[in-house]
Parts: sequence; structure tokens; C-alpha cells
Amino acid sequence: MFINYEHENNVYNVSVERRKDLYFITYDNTEYKVKAEEIKPGHLKIKLGDRIIKSVITTGKKDKFVFTDGNVFKVKNVELSGAIKTKKRKEEGNLNSPISGKIVNIKIKNGDIAKKGDVLMVIEAMKMEYLIRAPFNGKIKKVNFKEKDQIEIGQKTIDIIKKEEA
Repeated sequence: MFINYEHENNVYNVSVERRKDLYFITYDNTEYKVKAEEIKPGHLKIKLGDRIIKSVITTGKKDKFVFTDGNVFKVKNVELSGAIKTKKRKEEGNLNSPISGKIVNIKIKNGDIAKKGDVLMVIEAMKMEYLIRAPFNGKIKKVNFKEKDQIEIGQKTIDIIKKEEA
């Protein structure tokens, strides 16, 4: 299932796949393994790695509000038509780090060929691993970090050149 949603004038694209009792959520080329349980209507218990997150979801006329860890997020659904565009929309192939953490594994090097979905890099933060995946088939132009480096959220991990289909 693919979900597009808007939060604070940014559009986010998320894919969710359920396999048995787990959800595999892919956002920004990173896959997260999540176990979720609805405790009672609108109340969720989410397990992400070793972390337990409790959330409450309420629905207004147009928007949904998600209450998590003392924060309130106003979220509204966006149609797949692409009618809503924002100035902060990410370009195709954006491989910026979704979190701050430590590079624990780099699976490619400059000049390598990657296939869409290949794991390129693993970042660890708060005892969880975040996988950076190739957004399309391409050639690795530059790996911007080495193993054991610290990386900050938003920093570009890898430069990849899209391989044109023949």
C-alpha cells in the first residue's frame, strides 16, 4: 500500500507492506520493521526496534492529529494526483540521511552499479538500524562517508547516477 500525506506543507510518500504480524514501512529509501497493535480505538502501541511508542490518533473534518511522545502532528491525506506540490519536495533519488547517527556498514564503493532496492549503507541510531536503499538502478558516483563516521539528519549519504533504461 502506498500512502501520500502532507504535514507542515511537506508531502511525504510512504509504502507499507504487512507480512504476518509485522509492518515494513519504507520512507525516504529507508525500511523500518514495525509491530503495531491497536490497544483501543484510536490508541496505538508501536514497537520500532527496542523502542515502544504510544500514539493517539484523532480525526477532524479534513485533518488527522497524531499525539506521540508529547508532540502533536497535524496530518492530512493527499490524493495521488500530484495536485499539491511544495517547494521542499525532494528530487528523485534523494539519498539524504533520515536520521542522525553512526555509519556502521557501507555495502558499495565509488563506481559500483546498484539495482533499485539494494542496500547501500546502514546507519545506526538509538540501537536501531536504518537502511539506505538505491531509489533506482544506477552507478555510484560518490560515497560521501566512511564506516564509523557520524552523520547528521539531512546530510547526503551517496551520489548516484540513474542508469537509463535501454
